[in-house]
Amino acid sequence: MSCASQPAPIPESHSLGRFFRSSTESAFDAVGVRDGEIIDYVWKMLLRFVHVDQLFRKSCKTGGRMEHVMDFLTEAQGMENTSMRELKKQMGDVCLFFTGLYPENLEYRKKNPQFYVSQGKAAYYHVAEIDALRPSARFFRKLTDRFEECVMALHVEREFMHDSVYQYIGRQFGV
Repeated sequence: MSCASQPAPIPESHSLGRFFRSSTESAFDAVGVRDGEIIDYVWKMLLRFVHVDQLFRKSCKTGGRMEHVMDFLTEAQGMENTSMRELKKQMGDVCLFFTGLYPENLEYRKKNPQFYVSQGKAAYYHVAEIDALRPSARFFRKLTDRFEECVMALHVEREFMHDSVYQYIGRQFGV
């Protein structure tokens, strides 16, 4: 799936990384999810998606941007497991990102957020199946099972990001 060069990642120690780690931990705590492995995965995903090229990757088949679930499903046809794993992981991440942080974008584009939830869960489940004999399989099964909780936590995180008091506190403490 990596047919095009990708931008250099933002270091996790960057102030933006510290901000995402802090806001993600707070949001997940607010909805009662205290799973460090999931929290760690989600804040790193958010940091990765700061680069829009990471969110909307180019299709190897069409050259266009993969923006919708159907783009991912079309791309997956005839892929080998190694490439399929990366594609499905990206699909799960994109579905989680949009249903959690920008559900109105899906509704505006006449996309059903619940469809994106089901496809995101299916994508992570597929990654777990591909990874069946690896330790990562357990994590992706857990992410599948807790997908809706992650969506709720990202809804809360979105509210944090838009809250002026939270922004002020973040600036004061360098988060």
